[in-house]
Amino acid sequence: MNKFVAHGITLLVLTSFLTSCSFHRLVTRRRAQTLDRSAMRSADSNHVAFGSQHAMFPQPDTLVIAPDTTGAVKKLVDELTPIWKKRTVYNTFSGKAKVHFEGPDDKQEFTANFRVRKDSVIWINVTAFGGLPAARIFITRDSFFLIIPLKKEYKKVALADVAKILPTKVDFTSLQNLIVGDPLRDGTIHDATSFGGSWSIQVSDSSYLQRITYNKADTTIRTAQLRTRDLNGPQAMSEYGSYEVIDGRRVSTQRVLNIQDGDDIYMLDLNFSKEEFDTPLEYPFSIPSSYSEKKKDKEEKK
Repeated sequence: MNKFVAHGITLLVLTSFLTSCSFHRLVTRRRAQTLDRSAMRSADSNHVAFGSQHAMFPQPDTLVIAPDTTGAVKKLVDELTPIWKKRTVYNTFSGKAKVHFEGPDDKQEFTANFRVRKDSVIWINVTAFGGLPAARIFITRDSFFLIIPLKKEYKKVALADVAKILPTKVDFTSLQNLIVGDPLRDGTIHDATSFGGSWSIQVSDSSYLQRITYNKADTTIRTAQLRTRDLNGPQAMSEYGSYEVIDGRRVSTQRVLNIQDGDDIYMLDLNFSKEEFDTPLEYPFSIPSSYSEKKKDKEEKK
């Protein structure tokens, strides 16, 4: 298996699953159409004009926090703090998305159905084109379950030990935020700038640095950059666009995630056709008695 990302990039849990479970051998290969998107300079605050399939990642020092020598930055930080702290309020979320994935050695297209009970359960059902069942994932705050119908295999591990089967740690809250469209992590604002129709803030916690860009017109997120404090570690660029008001919440229905790990770049393009909040949901998941537990083979140990 290709080494996907270093520990800590939680937004890749689904994409990591694709390679770690040899998903590419289960689905019909299709050559993805070239994404026709203009440059990332869009005047439309409700739609990000996405660039090429792979984002231009910032140099490591562009996320270094600069000292405020005038007090103007502190004033702007104070003004933007309520926007930064605003999160989607919900009890349950469900969504259906067409997903296009590209890595150094493979391209995939599939459909993913997501169901979330906030801070409790994440349920993901993956189907290949034509409705072929490919996988089902069930995640709680302490456990990770996976079944692969076509191979009649399953895997279950403690969430804290999920790196034994995926090449990345999994943080429940970050994955939940990824699915709903919120910033991946919390943190403290240390810097802020205002330019044109956007604000940009730099946020940090003990492990990560983030740069979030907001549209001034409606305070929606335009882009988000994330990297570890290790300058040589992996980094990610997320783009959010095509905002719609759904059940009273403004939600991005098109998102592109680019991740760079060394010389390798991975892209996950999600286009949601359906999103709902606070509807009654079920999370069906059971392991048939005829399924065998998936063991870690030689390919997965690489």
